[in-house]
Amino acid sequence: MLNKKILESIFEKLLSQAKKSHDEFNAADGKIGDGDLGVTILNGLEEVNNNKGNFKEDMGANFILCSQAFVKKSGSSFGTLIAFSFMNISKNLKGKTECNHEDIIDIFEISLKTIIERGKCKLGDKTIADSLNLIIKKLKENKNYSEIFKKATKQALEDFKGKKILIGRARMFEDKTKDLDDPGMLVLNKLSEAF
Repeated sequence: MLNKKILESIFEKLLSQAKKSHDEFNAADGKIGDGDLGVTILNGLEEVNNNKGNFKEDMGANFILCSQAFVKKSGSSFGTLIAFSFMNISKNLKGKTECNHEDIIDIFEISLKTIIERGKCKLGDKTIADSLNLIIKKLKENKNYSEIFKKATKQALEDFKGKKILIGRARMFEDKTKDLDDPGMLVLNKLSEAF
C-alpha cells in the first residue's frame, strides 16, 4: 500500500541515497553525456523533500508537486522525463488517498509509457525503460517491493552488459557503450538500495 506518509518516507530515502551516489551518477553520465545526471537527480529530490510539507492525502496532488519540483530544479532531458512521468501518474491517481498493488503497477507502467513516448526510445535500447519493464514483470509475480526493486534493476544491468546503448548522445560512442552501464539504469539500481 502507498499513501501520503509512505510517499514522504520514500522520498526521504531516495534523497539520502542520491546524496551518497550523485558523484557516481555524474561520472557514469560523463562517459557518454553531459555528466550532470547526479546533479539532476539530487536537485530534483531535494526540491521534492523541501515541498513535502505541502503533501496532501490526495496522491494525485502529491505527484503533481513532485512533477513541479523536477521542472523547477532540473533543466536536463532526464529530469524532464521524470517530471512528465510524475505528471501522468498524478492524473491516474487523482482523488486517491491510498494505492493498492495494482495502482503501484500502474505507476510503473505509466512511467514506462511516458519515457518510451517522450524519450523516443523502445525496449531493448538499453535505457531506464528496460529496467522499468523488468520491475513491472516482477511486480506482477509478487509484492516484495524491496527485493523486486533491487533484483530487477540489477538483473537489467546484467542483461544488457555487452550491448550498445541505442538512444541519445550515447549512440555516438558506438561499441564503447557495450562495456558501460546506461546511466539511467544505474541510477535506478542505486536508488533501489534505499529500500
